[in-house]
Amino acid sequence: MTLIDTSAWIEFLRRKGNPEITRRVAAYLEAGLAAYCGPVEFELYVGAKEGEKADLRQALEFSTRLEFSESCWRRAAGIEKSLRAKGVTVPRDDIFVATAAIHHNVEIYADDPHFELMQGRGELTIRLAAV
Repeated sequence: MTLIDTSAWIEFLRRKGNPEITRRVAAYLEAGLAAYCGPVEFELYVGAKEGEKADLRQALEFSTRLEFSESCWRRAAGIEKSLRAKGVTVPRDDIFVATAAIHHNVEIYADDPHFELMQGRGELTIRLAAV
């Protein structure tokens, strides 16, 4: 299972998205290995135009939703605090995605340099799928 970050979903759903990212997300979907979490779903629906929502819903139906539990919220707060102590500031949405991946012990597939920045910092040990 691989948690697909918003950045990769966006490329997949664009008519002229990055072909390599589109191919990879499609392969995860076809193999039944694509996952998303609540924070990714939130970001996608916030940015989706009315005409894109049906495609988005369909893509998510072929994916596994990873729960973002109460313990994930507490862990995300600790992760952000740990990163800031090391001088690393990244968007909270990326911290939420990283937290979900750690909680569910899955890789992240993203087209976002913030995940590389977070990787291996403090107590944060995220695994990134090769881009």
